[in-house]
Amino acid sequence: MSHSTATLQLRQRQIMSALLTGNTAITDHIAGDLNLTAQLRLSIYQSGYRLRLREVIDNDHPVLGSYLGDDLFEQMVNGYIEAVPSQYRSLRHYCDPLPDYLKSDAFFSQHPHISELARFERYLLSSFDAPDRNTASTETLQQIPPEKWPQMQVRFHPSLQLFSCQYNAVGIWQALKGKQTPPDLVRQPACWAIWRNAERLTEFRSVTRLEQGLIRSFFQGETFSTAAEITVAEVGEEAAAQELLGTLCRWLELGWIHQLYDGTKSPQLNIV
Repeated sequence: MSHSTATLQLRQRQIMSALLTGNTAITDHIAGDLNLTAQLRLSIYQSGYRLRLREVIDNDHPVLGSYLGDDLFEQMVNGYIEAVPSQYRSLRHYCDPLPDYLKSDAFFSQHPHISELARFERYLLSSFDAPDRNTASTETLQQIPPEKWPQMQVRFHPSLQLFSCQYNAVGIWQALKGKQTPPDLVRQPACWAIWRNAERLTEFRSVTRLEQGLIRSFFQGETFSTAAEITVAEVGEEAAAQELLGTLCRWLELGWIHQLYDGTKSPQLNIV
């Protein structure tokens, strides 16, 4: 390693230390003059760094900010910036750890629905940013030979996610998003599907216990044989076939399913 390269790396570490810990060792290597001293130049850069991170949090979590109010939002922002330095070249993922931070912070952990609000907004962003994929249609079901059904698997659209919560966080989010007074906090366990539709708009709706079980099963690579067992356990043997078929058709109409394929072969070679 050349001397110039080693010096550059040292300066980079020093500027990062100044931003993250307030260490001012880099000041000796910053040019200053009578109008703008080295210390003032560094402080401007440090302030700009924090302001940019605050802007990211504000933009990513507008409803959470509205719910917290100015003082608590400021407390959250300052605490998060101190606890979670940026690790990415892009700030798109800077707030990914925010729900976990809120869940573990001494103050905010006393109000677990706040972490749920933050996680819900992260999921909305992730679904919106998910890769594009074609979606299967209901006609796809007619193309599957009966003997192939037991080994069929489902590959969902990349935007589909399941969000589980213990409180009415989604109801609070909906009210605030609509500029309405949020409902009182209540314990209300629920699971929601979040996805991006064909018009590239993010949607969400609650899912039943059966749908949760089926989706999680398909996420894990299970086949329709397992799906049938889950459905029978939930609704009984007589209603299982109709219930499973109706659920599949509903998912196809919503654009949740990317592929149906024979689980014994590569999905890339056997798209139905």
